[in-house]
Amino acid sequence: MDSRADTSLEFIPVLTENEEKLLDGVLAAPFSYVSTEGPVWRTAAMRRRIVEDERRSHLLVRRDERIIGAVSWSAGQTPGYHRLALTSCSDGDWTPGAADEAIRAALSTLLRAAEVKRVELLVATYNEVLLEYLTEYSGFIVEGVLRDRFFIDGEFWPGIICRADVAEFAQRGERLPESRAELLTSLRKKTLEDLKAAHDGTSWSA
Repeated sequence: MDSRADTSLEFIPVLTENEEKLLDGVLAAPFSYVSTEGPVWRTAAMRRRIVEDERRSHLLVRRDERIIGAVSWSAGQTPGYHRLALTSCSDGDWTPGAADEAIRAALSTLLRAAEVKRVELLVATYNEVLLEYLTEYSGFIVEGVLRDRFFIDGEFWPGIICRADVAEFAQRGERLPESRAELLTSLRKKTLEDLKAAHDGTSWSA
């Protein structure tokens, strides 16, 4: 497995009207072997409901100045439960490594913004890119198989239900850059010095 990051990928939060238009273009793609929802035909009204749904968040995925898809997550009614989805509008640009980068970017954002207990990902067994991702990269635990969950090319296919190892993804995001760690050490030292000076030389210890 090539563990190097795909430096040609960019991840753009959908926050502005222009970014919403780009997301609409991704959702308008009618057929994909990589999208986790399978081949879905969405009308303009259906796409608008997805874009405007306040329970959903999205990251556009761009490669070499071209939008190739998006990663989305939505909160369920159960506290701490979220569902992850990947939508492709350019299947040829997706590799297991690209999927790993995109999913890690999405989960990093989610874990920083919400209290997360469970994140689910459903993958069709015809989806070779995501099957290879689940096989080659750590981070998701397979919990079961749903029979006849997807239909494509004239036949039914099973779906694999997975959950994210939230602790592993959280650990990835907790690693501080050396510069930030040094700043925190300096700040702690200065705080102790200021406390001593403010209390007439009273001794303070960590």
